[in-house]
Amino acid sequence: MSRNINEALLDVLTTIDRNGTPVPSRGGEQKEVLGALVTIDRPSERVLTVPQRNNNVFAQLAETLWVLSGRNDLEFLGRYLPRAADFSDDGSTWRAAYGPRLRAWGPQRIDQLAAIRARLSEDPLTKRAVATIFDPAADHVDSLDVPCNNWLHFLQRDGELHLSVAVRANDAIWGFSGINVFEWSVLQEIVARTFGWTVGRMSWYVGTLHVYERHYATAEKLLRHHGMRSAYEYGLSPLPIESGLDTLDAVLDTVLEAESAARNGATGHARRLTDLITDPFFNAAATMLRAYHAFKDPERPEEALRIAAELPPSDLRLAALEYLGRRAKTRDLPLLPAEREYLEYYWALSDRLATTAA
Repeated sequence: MSRNINEALLDVLTTIDRNGTPVPSRGGEQKEVLGALVTIDRPSERVLTVPQRNNNVFAQLAETLWVLSGRNDLEFLGRYLPRAADFSDDGSTWRAAYGPRLRAWGPQRIDQLAAIRARLSEDPLTKRAVATIFDPAADHVDSLDVPCNNWLHFLQRDGELHLSVAVRANDAIWGFSGINVFEWSVLQEIVARTFGWTVGRMSWYVGTLHVYERHYATAEKLLRHHGMRSAYEYGLSPLPIESGLDTLDAVLDTVLEAESAARNGATGHARRLTDLITDPFFNAAATMLRAYHAFKDPERPEEALRIAAELPPSDLRLAALEYLGRRAKTRDLPLLPAEREYLEYYWALSDRLATTAA
């Protein structure tokens, strides 16, 4: 069992490196292990900070909001993930996006999150709180976009809500660590909050867990950090999610309205909307997307650090500042003592690896 996403990624890469088999695939060679089980003890420790992984926490937040809102448009997602169009059949949507399948399944447009809430309300010990993503009526086709994550199962025991995720194929770099653990851990915490439960374990059942050939060099670098400490071991904590399924859509609407305002230059309106959000996690999400759009504006990049510095002490604040500093090629950041202590450790690991590679 891995403590969090940082430890889980390095454990997964170690397993693939030691036990994986090279096989051809649509995207070139991959090295894979079959029938993998990965368990994360603290899925709310979802922010990835491993040197050379070059994680983009802003993209993770944006895609998570996009999925939870039931969207499939690349007009929004492409601002944060420019490569998203490479996995689209029509250039404007993801045919098999998780959002519509979770929030409006099939001709009856079933909101599976509402169904899960109903099952758990009727019987808190139910084994039937399941959401399905793979659609046999639609997905046995030749497409660039067939869902990799296929099934979510929420199970409460002793006041803890556990989540099992069944996955046909998981890319350790872009899929598992890039977005999947982040987005499903947010949903797991939202469902737990709905009923006043704590967040339990997250378990992954994966048909083929792999690293693509294009990521072999990255994986080799990351493996040198196996055993490293994460930011959570330096006292940094996740921001709590206080929204349940009953208030989720309202808070998502406000966050996305603030994002739109920030993107279109209405910075004051974006700030006012952000101030309306009382949920700590989603308030931080809106603040971070404001910072992201400031950074992308060639006339306001310095404002991004100021906005990010407004975030409360947390894993998100650390990740936002690390990303902005990395992209701006500066380590002169407005860090709190625990953040500086961790990032000095993080930068030392990164510098040591760069020196070794040179």
